[in-house]
Amino acid sequence: MRTVWPLLLVSCVLFGQKGTAPNPTAGWDLTFSDEFNGAELDLTKWVPHEPTAKAYISEAVEVSGGQLHIGARSTVTTFGIFSQTYGRFEIRCKVAAGRGVRSRFRLLPLSLGLPAIDVFEVDGGAPSKVFFANHWGTEQTERAFGDSFTAPDLSAAFHVIAVEWNPDKIAWFIDGKKRFESVDGVPRQPMFLAIEQAIDVDYIRVYQRR
Repeated sequence: MRTVWPLLLVSCVLFGQKGTAPNPTAGWDLTFSDEFNGAELDLTKWVPHEPTAKAYISEAVEVSGGQLHIGARSTVTTFGIFSQTYGRFEIRCKVAAGRGVRSRFRLLPLSLGLPAIDVFEVDGGAPSKVFFANHWGTEQTERAFGDSFTAPDLSAAFHVIAVEWNPDKIAWFIDGKKRFESVDGVPRQPMFLAIEQAIDVDYIRVYQRR
């Protein structure tokens, strides 16, 4: 059942092995990507803390084995480096198990307020329950539309989580299948990427319609 919540949470798609995969469908151009094949975080692409934070613990954000590893209270974003209005945003990731550990991938406005799109959010205590949502309004009048869905155990293996956002609709996907969509409160402004808390990331890819 779909539910309108005044405050809420976020989406995923399973793909094959990591590599230089083609665009998900014809008509898309790759605009941003990171395969995390280096030895450290690429600071030309990422800011390793929340935009409002003054410092971060470097050991909580690590790149090794072709993956980005983010600690339980850490965040990486593209604030001030990359943002985009509309497109396809996908992440191949595995979350940490553990009650109270909330892993998520969000799209946030440059104003650092609302609107926001939760590509996905997972509580490590129930890693097969995935939340999707979009938020709009103001801090005083925030509204959200979202739902939760049963997925494969996202702490047991890597899965690709994707959202496709256009001027009229946001659609969320799990394991290549559309699971949810919203036509309410669709953002129409550039959004940056934010990956938060206890998550291993194999890759991030962003596309734009031609």
